[in-house]
Amino acid sequence: MRAWDQLVPFWGRGAGGRVAHIRFPYSQMTCHMSGFDARTYKKGHRHGPCFVIVIPAGEGYSIMWPEGGEKVIIPWHEGSVFVPPNRWFHQHFNVGEASARYLAMHPLPQNMGGAERVEDRARDQIEYPDEEPFIRQKFETELTQRGLQSIMPAQAYQDRNYEWAYEEAS
Repeated sequence: MRAWDQLVPFWGRGAGGRVAHIRFPYSQMTCHMSGFDARTYKKGHRHGPCFVIVIPAGEGYSIMWPEGGEKVIIPWHEGSVFVPPNRWFHQHFNVGEASARYLAMHPLPQNMGGAERVEDRARDQIEYPDEEPFIRQKFETELTQRGLQSIMPAQAYQDRNYEWAYEEAS
């Protein structure tokens, strides 16, 4: 998972992330692996239960919270595993000096209910301009403690429709 280099742009999720969707022959199991650059973070989002997140590379943390509820910070590094609870928002932050990756193992079809994926961006995903100030402040504090600075573009915090430029994307 660390060496796979056939990731494609992950439009709409932020941080200039890239993704590979994975299917296993003769199996109902599916997953996706997302990679994103050092000193960036993904948009907050939520979906249904039974997703398992495995970190094959990187150093950072995720924040998870139920709508209107208290935030839980989950530090992670290579080999970490965690499961976002059903319909909890969660967001992934890379505070290391190298790219990070996470593998999201999807629920089996018999365990899937409504809204397993981001279906309605206005309801199930938080755009950078709409996030709580704590999110960005925490990220910048974590980077400062490591002697690093964010490479998040200022425009991402001002324009809900901002998209990273992917060099090989047409």
